[in-house]
Amino acid sequence: MRYLTVLYDPRCGLCTRLAQWMRAQPKWIALRLVPSNLGRRLYPALAARIDGEELVVVSDEGGVYLGDRAWLMCLYALKHYRSWAQRLSRPALLPMARSAFAILSGNRRRISRWLGLLSDAELTAELRIVNPPRCHGTNA
Repeated sequence: MRYLTVLYDPRCGLCTRLAQWMRAQPKWIALRLVPSNLGRRLYPALAARIDGEELVVVSDEGGVYLGDRAWLMCLYALKHYRSWAQRLSRPALLPMARSAFAILSGNRRRISRWLGLLSDAELTAELRIVNPPRCHGTNA
C-alpha cells in the first residue's frame, strides 16, 4: 500500500482541523486528504456512504474502510500513531475504540462549536457578513 485517500467533511470544523493535522504528521503511508464533495466524483460507487457523512478511507489497492476502521487506518498511516492503531485494533480494545469514534463522530459539529473550530465554508460565510471599516480620505 502506497497511499490512502481520506474523504473528510469540509463543512465540519473539527474534520477540517484533523485533516490539516494529519497533513502535518510524519507518515508511513502517504495520505491524500480529499473533501467529501470531491470524493463523490472520485468514488461514485461510495457516494451513498460519503453522503451519509461516514468517514471513508480508500487505499490505492482498492480497499475501502468505513467509520471506525477508517479512523484506525488513518492512525495506522501516521508514524507516531501506528502503535496506537495496532493496540486499539486488538479484540479487547476494539469495542472501546468503536465507542470513542462513534461519540466523536456523532457529536463532531457540536464539538467544533465548543472548540470554536470553523470550517473554511463557515469562516467564509462569517466573513461575508462583516462590513469592513471605510478608510477616511479615500474613495474606498
